[in-house]
Amino acid sequence: MTTLYLTEPGTVVQCRNAALAVTLDGRSRHLRLAELDLIVISPGVQLTSVVLSRLFDRGIETLFIQKNGQFRGRLQPSFATNPTLRLAQYQSVGTAFGLQLAQRLILAKVQNQRALLQRRDRITGRQIPELAIAIDTLRTHSQMLQTPNTPLSRDELMGIEGICARSYFAGLRHWIPDEWSFGDRSRQPPADPVNALLSWGYGVLSARMFAIAVQAGFDPYLGFFHATEPYRPNLVLDLMEEFRPTIVDQAVIATLHSGLLTADDFEPSPDGMGVWLGKMGKKVFLAQLDRQFQKRVRYAPQNRRLAMSQIMLEQARWVGRCIVEQTLNYGGFLIR
Repeated sequence: MTTLYLTEPGTVVQCRNAALAVTLDGRSRHLRLAELDLIVISPGVQLTSVVLSRLFDRGIETLFIQKNGQFRGRLQPSFATNPTLRLAQYQSVGTAFGLQLAQRLILAKVQNQRALLQRRDRITGRQIPELAIAIDTLRTHSQMLQTPNTPLSRDELMGIEGICARSYFAGLRHWIPDEWSFGDRSRQPPADPVNALLSWGYGVLSARMFAIAVQAGFDPYLGFFHATEPYRPNLVLDLMEEFRPTIVDQAVIATLHSGLLTADDFEPSPDGMGVWLGKMGKKVFLAQLDRQFQKRVRYAPQNRRLAMSQIMLEQARWVGRCIVEQTLNYGGFLIR
């Protein structure tokens, strides 16, 4: 199955029998609808009404992202609902159980952040003091998150998550080639090319996780850690936490170490205050990002190899079982 990314303004998508005809600058490419399972669309792409009808009829997941990579919305065909899960989700928001589940999700994120930094520490022969400090900080706070009998409050969780994020990105700069001069994490807008890649990647990840949350039967807008902020898919942000380092950050590292991008592949944001990923840069990065989504690894709970995109769904379903059964046996997907 294939993921189709449509990112260039001026692209026109039409239907030709059982295929999509994608046209840009007079050149067309045809893709069979039967081979597509996901389409991601940036602004400036035109879909005909016939295309929209076919996507609805076939149930092909279609996500829309903004120019800076942030999730905008999705086509919503009819889908099977799970009232039992929805009711259990609503009843768990703001409870001690919901916060304990949020703690498990944050723990998995911190453990994956530490594992990624440990890889770099081994490669560099453990010669970088700042990297060792970041790893130690993440270990200390991951131990704080593993306190089963003393659940943390939301404020405590936010404090730990913030400390870990600062330490992690201080260590992550040692994964980034020197010529990119990565300093701190900046978001709105991204201040440099590395932050532009991170923001774009997290935007695509959130779009795909939104679709997974709906597929698993959740209300995407009610979370446990990010909770009930209006107009924000709070549960999506919760579910994607453990996959930020495992998918997006690894894709950024691989892209920058490939040498396929230069400073010319980035452009100023419209307000002139930040940096956005340019047209060719998107193609290079999306190819690497999709390789991460399609990468097959061993999924211990089922003792089989699955694509990372499928593991995202299985982890969301596991969260759902925990909520319905009110059990805290959730285990995050961890890299080594």
